[in-house]
Amino acid sequence: MTPLLAALAAALDSIEPLPPERTPLGTVSAVIMRMARSYLSDGMVFCERGDDVNAHASAAYAFGWLDAGSYIGFFAGLNSEETRSFDGTIPGAQQHRLLEKTGRYERLLCEATCSLSPAPDPETPMYAAAGHLLFEGQGALERGRRLSDEGRTAAALGWYSYGFGWLDAGVQAGLFSVVGSREIFTV
Repeated sequence: MTPLLAALAAALDSIEPLPPERTPLGTVSAVIMRMARSYLSDGMVFCERGDDVNAHASAAYAFGWLDAGSYIGFFAGLNSEETRSFDGTIPGAQQHRLLEKTGRYERLLCEATCSLSPAPDPETPMYAAAGHLLFEGQGALERGRRLSDEGRTAAALGWYSYGFGWLDAGVQAGLFSVVGSREIFTV
């Protein structure tokens, strides 16, 4: 298990959903948890198969979902204020796949940030929350690009995946209207 997958497993064990089950917020909270657990499971399978690229992307994406959910207020116990590190070691034999996937995820996150518009009324706190999630997605895109320029491709891939997790969680929570490529989001 990679250190990032181990950190994800520990994070999932430490959080507690706050909204009551059988409420709309409880339903969204459950979806976010299910997505994060699914991507942990996928990451573990990728890791067992020696696919470090997809294992890395899966864990970072799941953290994006969890950190967004924590920010919105769905969970207690997750320290989403800590700085995520997505530096990872990808074996040389997987560098071609790492470069391809990183480029594809950079384009995907760029498309995602341009495909969303805050859905809540501008006078509500949830409008500000949507703005923050979009800010996190755009910030992850910028950070990923900077890291890619520095040759830190695994970290760039992690940030692209992480930023997309923030946006996907926001779509699921109803904070965004999808005004562009709807098919790229988990709706």
